[in-house]
Amino acid sequence: MSRPFPARAPHHDSAPLTATWMFWGLVVPLIFYAARMVDVLARTDIPFDSLHTYLPLARQLLEDSSRLFDHPDSYKVAPGAVVYMALAGANPVAVKTANLAISLTAMVLTFDAARRMGGRVAAVAAGWLYALPHMLVEAGATLMGESPFIFLVAVWLWATGCAAQPRAVPAAASGRAPRPSAAQVGAVVLAGLALASATLTRATYMYWLPFAVVAFLVAAWRLRGDARGAAVRIAVIHLIATLLVGAYMVRQNEAFGRPMVATGSGAALYFGSNPVLSGYEPPFFGLAHDESTIVGGTAGHLSMEGDRRLMEVAKTMLRELPTGELMKMYVRKLGAVLFFSRAHLDWHVMNDRAWRVVLVLLAVLGFWGSRRHLMGWVVGGAAAYQCAVHVPVLYNPRYSISALDILFVLLAAQGVAWLWSRPRRRVAVPCAFAAVLAGIAIGAYHQRHSRALLPDFALIPPRAVAIADGNDLHTAGWDGDPFRAPARMVGGTATVEWAPAEPPPQDMITLVHLGMPRFEGRCNRVWLFQRRADGAERSALIRLAGLRQGQDINWGMHHVILPEGGARRILLRFECDPGTLMQFDVMGLYQASPGRHFRQQALGE
Repeated sequence: MSRPFPARAPHHDSAPLTATWMFWGLVVPLIFYAARMVDVLARTDIPFDSLHTYLPLARQLLEDSSRLFDHPDSYKVAPGAVVYMALAGANPVAVKTANLAISLTAMVLTFDAARRMGGRVAAVAAGWLYALPHMLVEAGATLMGESPFIFLVAVWLWATGCAAQPRAVPAAASGRAPRPSAAQVGAVVLAGLALASATLTRATYMYWLPFAVVAFLVAAWRLRGDARGAAVRIAVIHLIATLLVGAYMVRQNEAFGRPMVATGSGAALYFGSNPVLSGYEPPFFGLAHDESTIVGGTAGHLSMEGDRRLMEVAKTMLRELPTGELMKMYVRKLGAVLFFSRAHLDWHVMNDRAWRVVLVLLAVLGFWGSRRHLMGWVVGGAAAYQCAVHVPVLYNPRYSISALDILFVLLAAQGVAWLWSRPRRRVAVPCAFAAVLAGIAIGAYHQRHSRALLPDFALIPPRAVAIADGNDLHTAGWDGDPFRAPARMVGGTATVEWAPAEPPPQDMITLVHLGMPRFEGRCNRVWLFQRRADGAERSALIRLAGLRQGQDINWGMHHVILPEGGARRILLRFECDPGTLMQFDVMGLYQASPGRHFRQQALGE
C-alpha cells in the first residue's frame, strides 16, 4: 500500500450518468424491487421476535422512555430496532411502510456509492444486482431488525464513499493532503453516526470498529497525497462509531454491570457450536431450542444469568470437541454463510444459492479491480470480517443476508464494471459468464447430491427416552424384515411403524432415531408421521437426497407432537428407488442435548 492510491478505481467510467442510464439503471430496478416487496409486505403474520420482543419494547419506549433503558428487558436486544419501531408508532403496518421507504432509499444509496467507486456501469449493475435476487427483497420487507440495519449500512457505505473522494484542490508537493472540505467533514460525521447506529441495531460490526481505526491509520501513514487524507477520514469515521458504541457499552456497564450492546452472544455461540446439528438453527431439524437444559425454567436465554451460563457451556463445548471435527464444522458453516444451506433452499435453479454464487464470483473480481481504491478495502474488509464472525455462531440465512448481501452487491457491481473496462472484454465477459454458470451448476449439484443433512450423534452421546420393543415394530415394502437382515425395497415406498401400547414421553427437543448400519441405493425423502387412534395426525418431511452408508435417520419430533389422547403411532414412510438396500438395528426416541452433556463440566452442577 505504499504506492499512491488513485482517487477512483482503475475501472471507473468517467462518462456522465445521463437520464437514460438513470432510468434503466435505477428507476426501473426501483419499480421492480418495490413490486417484489408487495408480496412480503402483504403478509399478516408477525415474526416471533418482533411480536414478543421488538414491538412490546417499542411500545414501552413510547409509554415511558425514561425508564425503559434501566429495565432489564432493554438489554435483551440491541436498541436500534426498538427505537426504529417506536419511531413508527410500534404499529406493524407503519413499520412495514417505513421498511419499504428505507429499503428503496438503501437501494438508491448503493447505486450512488457504486457510481462513485466505479462509474455508471457499476451503478447500473448495483441497481439490478440489488433488485433481482430475492434475498434483499425479503430482508427489506420483513417486520424485523434487518431492514433498518441494511439501511444504516447503506448510509455508512455511501457517506464513506463521499468522504473518501478527493477535493478538487491538488495535493501539496510535500505529499500532504489538502484540508477536508465542509462536505467531506459532514460525510465523515454522517458515516460515523450511521455505522454506530448500525452496530447498535445489530452488534456484528462491534469488533470491526477498532480494527478498522488502526488499519486505516496505518494505511494513512503509508500513503501520500489525496489517498492519505481519504484514509484518515475513513479512520475517523470508524473512530466516531467506536466512541459512540463504547459510550453505550459503558452506560450498560453502569446500569447492569456488564459492558455490552445486548445479551444473546451466549445463545448464539452455544447453538452455533452444537455438533449434533452442525451449528444450525434447531428448527431446521424439527427441534426446538434446548436452552432450558442450561438456564432452567426461570431465567430466559437473554437474561444476564442465562447468557452467562450458555456462554460457559459453549466455551466448554469448544474446548472438548476434537479440533479436526470443529474445523470440519466451521468449513461447512462457512460454505453455508457464503452460499446458504440445503436445509432451507428451494429446488429452483435460480434460487438464493445461485444468486449468491453470482454475487460472490463478481465480488471477487470487483475486489481485485478495486484493490487500489480505499473503498475497495473498506467493503472487501467488512465482507471478510462478517464472514469470519458469522462462522462460529448460530447459522440462520437471515443473519448472512443482512450482514453480507449489500456488501456483495457493491463489490459485484465493481466486478461488472471491471469486466466491462477490460481491453479484451469480448473475451473477458464470456469467460466470466461461463464461470458464473459453472458455479451455479456446481451449487445445484451440491444441493442435490451432497451428504444428507441430518442430526448426528457421533460427538454427543444421546440419552434414550424410549426404545421400541421388537414386537411393536412393523415394516412393509421390503423383501424381508430390515430389522433382522438387509432387505431391498420392492417398490418406490416402504414404511416402518412403531405402535407402542403406551405412548412414549416426548417433548420439543426429542428426536426419533432409526439406526441404519447398512444402506445402498438412493432415497429422496422420508415422511415422519405421528397418528392417534382417533385419526388425528401430524407429519414432517425429511429430505434424504445424498443419504450415505453410515448415516442414521434422526429427526426432531417438535412439529409432529400430538396433544394427549390415547395411544399414538410413529410411522416413517420412505420414498426411494426400487431395490434400495436397508438394514435397521434400533428405533426409539432420544435426546442429544449438548446442554445436558456439558452442563456438569461447565457449571459444576
